Amino acid sequence: MGKPSGETNFGYSGRGRTLMIPPLKPSVTPRPEPADPAPAAPESGAGTESGFRLPGKGNRLPVDLIRRVAVSTAAATAAGIALVLARADEALVDRSPQGVLSSPGSFLAPAAAAWWIWMPVIAAWLGYALYQWLPRQRDNPRQEPLGWLILASQAAAFVWLLAVSSGNTALLLSAAAVHIAVGLAAVHSMNIHPPSSAVEGILADAPLKITLATGVLSLVAALAVTLTRTGADLAGWGATVWALIGLMTVMVGITVICMTDRGHLSLALAIAWGLSCIAFERLTGAPESLSIGVGAAVAAFLVLLSAGSRRHQVDHEQRRSERQAEARLRPEDARPAIL
Repeated sequence: MGKPSGETNFGYSGRGRTLMIPPLKPSVTPRPEPADPAPAAPESGAGTESGFRLPGKGNRLPVDLIRRVAVSTAAATAAGIALVLARADEALVDRSPQGVLSSPGSFLAPAAAAWWIWMPVIAAWLGYALYQWLPRQRDNPRQEPLGWLILASQAAAFVWLLAVSSGNTALLLSAAAVHIAVGLAAVHSMNIHPPSSAVEGILADAPLKITLATGVLSLVAALAVTLTRTGADLAGWGATVWALIGLMTVMVGITVICMTDRGHLSLALAIAWGLSCIAFERLTGAPESLSIGVGAAVAAFLVLLSAGSRRHQVDHEQRRSERQAEARLRPEDARPAIL
């Protein structure tokens, strides 16, 4: 019996039946799937600055631009207030015993001249307001966190001025606490990301450190005035002992901060200025206290000593590392051949 074309005789399977296997179908090569389309380019006008997306197509909130405008506006406002006070020959704080930061109010209240430390801060704010608009600084990632911290310190400074002018102790304590929190956050950020130039350190870092010192001095003075007016005498130790404890606390806290990075010399100078004003007022003004005046002077000296020694240590290690790197790159001195 003939075999049909196109079929294969696999074998005999009983009763004369033949198992037939159909021919294989030709293989079909799968077609490659089209690649995913490339993401669309951002629409014009979106900008490269960071920001939050708003409802609507292509809308973007320029957060960096808002920050720079706010910092510049706050710096100009602070400069205007300082100019008005300077022309009117008025003190920043009330010198009467009823003032929240008046020098006769407590043992830890500095002389009125201590609060003119705001003048270099305002000058640095003006410089930073111009510095942040430079094209190179717009793309500097370090300016984003420091810019917001400077803006927060400016807002706290306006609250500080309002509290001092109105005699509101609670508001002054709140402003001082904000200054301390912002200053500590700034110091932590500076230790991780140091400034790239001396100009950046003066305009961006120095005002934050000085406002930290101002917050510490304001907090200590406001607490001392509050306890003095209420007649509080914790543990019966007396106002002199508690004032010395307060000075020691300030000295230890600032010394710990100044022993990080390169010493944070501007912070040490600002605290030393305030402690010197406390020492001067206690030695020459009222209320008079020889022990507190000497203690404040010693605290100022120790803060400066710790910051200066830390700066010298870090600079010495840096110079030593640079000399070692140069020695490794320098070719070995040729030695005379031994015959």
